[in-house]
Amino acid sequence: MHILESFLQGKENNPLTCEDGIFISDSMVVVIDGATSHGGRLWQGHRSGYFAKEVLRKCLEKVSVGDILEKLDIALHDAVVSAAGEELALSECPKASIILYNDVTKEIISYGDCQCRINGVNYSAEKRIDRLNGELRAFVLEYELLQGKAWEELAESDPGRAAILENLQKQCAFENVAGPFGYAVLNGRGIEPSLIKRYKVAPGDEVILASDGYPVLGGDLEESEEYLQSRLKEDPLCFRELRSTKGVRPGNVSFDDIAFCRFIV
Repeated sequence: MHILESFLQGKENNPLTCEDGIFISDSMVVVIDGATSHGGRLWQGHRSGYFAKEVLRKCLEKVSVGDILEKLDIALHDAVVSAAGEELALSECPKASIILYNDVTKEIISYGDCQCRINGVNYSAEKRIDRLNGELRAFVLEYELLQGKAWEELAESDPGRAAILENLQKQCAFENVAGPFGYAVLNGRGIEPSLIKRYKVAPGDEVILASDGYPVLGGDLEESEEYLQSRLKEDPLCFRELRSTKGVRPGNVSFDDIAFCRFIV
């Protein structure tokens, strides 16, 4: 495989807080998307998504490609228990999504809401629960604007995000559950095989693996970035065109962290 370009940037433009990661070896290309924390607990001085990303990245340095999702999930569970000193409620556990290319089997494996592009065709993994929460957040923000609130005030306090926090806690019950609101995520509590997505590729295919920090993948990094920046310029709160569960916080460069890798198989 031949790496064409890769890019990693945190929403705060600080590598020490970026919860996304990229891992490249002779046999794998992997994008990791650490889940945004819903609480204030720190893990070895970092947010839970950063902790999960680092655990998985270090595990990838040691594991072979066989049964890799299970190995990563076990490594995350063991690291969480070791750091916390006990089993925690699911809502408190560090989590991550992952998408990886296995150069031995010529297969892409996705578990969670990362995305890929194969020979110009995009494959998204948006969660139904995110669409629901995005709609609710948009409703609240539109209401606040009608009440005369300033855009700057909404960006600072984000009452739409506050309105969905209870839902964000409740959705943990649907992690790795097959069903209408179920979704895949590495949380240290086991893998649901029916939620694994697989895509076969062949030598010469062009592939992009990315986290969901880009709302739409273009043909390359420049196209993907141009689309993102145009949307952020028009909708920095990310509740109209982007319709996200969070917007761009004051001082940040985007609404989410970004990991992107384009390569030829």
